[in-house]
Amino acid sequence: MEFFEALEELVVASNSYQETTSEEIDKWGKLFGYSASETPDIIASFRADLNRRRLTKDQWNLFKDSNDAIGHDQETYEHQLQLWSTKSKTSNRPRACDDQAFFIFKLGAPFPDIQSLQSAVGISATLRKGLGEEGDADFAHVTGAAKRAIEDWIETQSPRPPRPTFIRLSQSRKDLSDMSCHPSLGVESSLPQHRLQDSRCHAPAQMEYPVWYLFYGTLMDPQTVQKCISLPSTPRLVPASTRGGILRSWGRKYKALVDGPANAQVDGFAYLVETAEHEEYLRFRETEAYEVVRCRINLEGGEEVPGLTFRFVKQEDLDVD
Repeated sequence: MEFFEALEELVVASNSYQETTSEEIDKWGKLFGYSASETPDIIASFRADLNRRRLTKDQWNLFKDSNDAIGHDQETYEHQLQLWSTKSKTSNRPRACDDQAFFIFKLGAPFPDIQSLQSAVGISATLRKGLGEEGDADFAHVTGAAKRAIEDWIETQSPRPPRPTFIRLSQSRKDLSDMSCHPSLGVESSLPQHRLQDSRCHAPAQMEYPVWYLFYGTLMDPQTVQKCISLPSTPRLVPASTRGGILRSWGRKYKALVDGPANAQVDGFAYLVETAEHEEYLRFRETEAYEVVRCRINLEGGEEVPGLTFRFVKQEDLDVD
């Protein structure tokens, strides 16, 4: 299933009326901080919104194992997506992490193609092919900073053109430098001794495939990896380890890899990711709570290879040891 094809199918018919249960009131209150008195009205209003975005079953199956879906069912996660969207529209001071997030929207008026978007707003964007309600469709893939520039541009136009419908993609950041080892697990790569002395790219390069990944936590399960990237058979994971990091926990459920002493060892399994598409699915699964960083992977048998892993970035969310 193409991820961007699924995203365009978010707008579907609304739910029929459902009686709000005490269990639902309690769950929504814990997830969103609503009081018991206001929660039933919020749920009723949410369910009655004919224009709200909803996930198909396949989309929910893709999202439900991600870290930002902890504690959610499909309906509450749809509400969480709605809150993120509303916050992005109303916030006057976007956070830096919002600028670094990723979004897509379907191309059309006022931007029929990528060239017109880039010419009008002066931002960079990537063309994505997908499936819309009327067949094949083109999408623009932009950063949060570019999204904000588009919204600001629309506000200055008269008459004001239609505002694109943005869909936030919670994806691990991958920004590998070709001038240094940055970012690398357990390494302060801004220091002079870690800068390259020639123009060679530090391995692995940004778009180098196949590429070894060191998995830990739930990704050590081959069936989880198979489901995540839609493989036809169970993948082969190789016992492996890396140094320079330690494992913490967050949400009392998930493992979080953070920088540690140079000799600290993390055990896991290595997997050779064959394509950019497979890597993209993995980055969506891990969400923007993580970033892709370089590391040295020691495979079973003694071979050491350059590779990548997911480092946790939301330090404030870590559980207290």
